[in-house]
Amino acid sequence: MRPKTLALVVGTVIAGLAVQGTFALLVMHLLRPGPRGQNGFVAAPANVFIMEGGGDMMAAAPGQQPAQPCAREELQQVRGPAVETRAYEFSGPFTHGNLSVFFIHGPDALPEANGPKFITLQEAVAQNLATVHDTGMSLTVDNRSNSPLFIQGGDIVKGGNQDRVLPYDYLIPAGANRVPVAAFCVESGRSYPRGNEPSRSFQVATEQLPTRSLKLAALLRRSQTDVWNGVSQTQANLSRNIGGAVQSPQSQTSLQLTLEHPRVQQAAQAYINELSPLAQRQDGTIGLVVAINGKVQSADVYASSDLFHRVWPKLLQASAVAAVSERQAGAKSAAPTTEAVQSFLAAPEEGQAYRQTLTARVNLIRQETPQTVLFETCDTGQGNLIVHRCYLGK
Repeated sequence: MRPKTLALVVGTVIAGLAVQGTFALLVMHLLRPGPRGQNGFVAAPANVFIMEGGGDMMAAAPGQQPAQPCAREELQQVRGPAVETRAYEFSGPFTHGNLSVFFIHGPDALPEANGPKFITLQEAVAQNLATVHDTGMSLTVDNRSNSPLFIQGGDIVKGGNQDRVLPYDYLIPAGANRVPVAAFCVESGRSYPRGNEPSRSFQVATEQLPTRSLKLAALLRRSQTDVWNGVSQTQANLSRNIGGAVQSPQSQTSLQLTLEHPRVQQAAQAYINELSPLAQRQDGTIGLVVAINGKVQSADVYASSDLFHRVWPKLLQASAVAAVSERQAGAKSAAPTTEAVQSFLAAPEEGQAYRQTLTARVNLIRQETPQTVLFETCDTGQGNLIVHRCYLGK
């Protein structure tokens, strides 16, 4: 066969495979339940890419680099100052129903004298100091505040053409504009403005992904399908345990609207009333451990007590919803011991490490074992200071 003919045949085959792959993704999305746009079709979710190795769909911001294995000795070069796990002190457990929390205490790795305090996404959006733009295939963020903007992985933004979740931590410098961020859709089916909400921006950022399974789907597996399935399962669990449907007529697939549902809010409020005041009574609190039904689910540790207290209400709200979702009728489980919590936090440090450059400001380190995973967000602008540690049980 002539070289030109061979090249033509190979090119045709490759093009055909590409078309088949694109068609398969389109069919997958079109088969999702939910409201349709004016043309009768469901728009494809933003930031959909094929994972390396032919896996499921994933979210990625433009220019984001894939994670690379990192040898243990290399970690010291990319990981900055942080309170060591063995130096953590604990108070608790504090329990209401099937939800138990431990507070983590330690010195600030980010003293106030080092610079301006972080502002959270919820605070900045509420004060009109930040805008999250819906640009179709990607999201971008403006930070008009005088402080670095901290976006925590799992933050949900409401509005645009679909409600989204930002799976990774980001640090957006003060005054920065149109910084691209990764996102998954947490509302299948909608591809147009909802009510009076703007289509090109998100005006609410009050909620976090509530359950461990949803966090694993977004942060670890990076699977849009798993996120959608996790939303459906969470809605089903909440409806069962609350005793009534929790989907909104405006959009039955919207996780955000489910979290805003009066039945969900009322069920979570009992946990919040009992546990919310406790954080103010603890000195030097830099983190939180969450256990549901007697099993440690997750932990979050921050570079400063100030940052922890800024995110504490949102963390507690998400934990309360997760507890309602996973409540087991008639079951009673003892809270885990401090020793069990210590083992949970120490376990991932023995696992394989991976490094990923999310932005010029953020390096993400992941350490993973078959049972646990740890994500560390390092601020390159401050000597790779570890701003946030997120621990998840699998």
